[in-house]
Amino acid sequence: MNMKSIVMFAVVTLGLLLGVGAMLWQFGENADKPVADVAGESVHVKGEGEITLVEFSDFQCPACLSVQAPLKQILAKYEGKVKLVYRHFPLISIHKNAQMASYASEAADNQGKFWEMHDLLFDKQQEWGTLENPRDKFVEYAKSLEMDETKFLSDLESQEVKDKVSIDLLAATRYRLSGTPTFFLNGSKVEFNQIDSSIQQLSN
Repeated sequence: MNMKSIVMFAVVTLGLLLGVGAMLWQFGENADKPVADVAGESVHVKGEGEITLVEFSDFQCPACLSVQAPLKQILAKYEGKVKLVYRHFPLISIHKNAQMASYASEAADNQGKFWEMHDLLFDKQQEWGTLENPRDKFVEYAKSLEMDETKFLSDLESQEVKDKVSIDLLAATRYRLSGTPTFFLNGSKVEFNQIDSSIQQLSN
């Protein structure tokens, strides 16, 4: 085999390998996943129903904020049919306060106030998102929600809280998620503007 033939063989082989690799990557991106795996331990659940909607979200993400109101409307529309599972995916490379916000929500959860803190963090996103260190602001929010300040501060910096967020981050990495918010409906990745119609189909 001459040099030209060897080069051509190498080029064709490389092309085939890249093509197969791309197909496998695409399959990994789009393939349905077990609902229980995507939902994880289902620590933060809102609503009830046989249909499971999982949201990977970032408290400092403007796009995540923009879907909160319509998402509540969808949950109200399909009350009794759909449950929402919230999972953390703080994009720390572009949102410097997102990780601490996730910790704040978990610290609030230890006092039974996850969803209250969840809503407050999104409502006040512009307030704490621009701070150099939002810790004191999060404490202020905890106090406004009538939490024990000492416990909140202790939990905010605890390894237990950090580990809870890390579990979700590892899941987001495993599923090759690249942005927020990302939604899965019964294990299938779905665009936000398709959630309503998809739930309607599943509930018929």
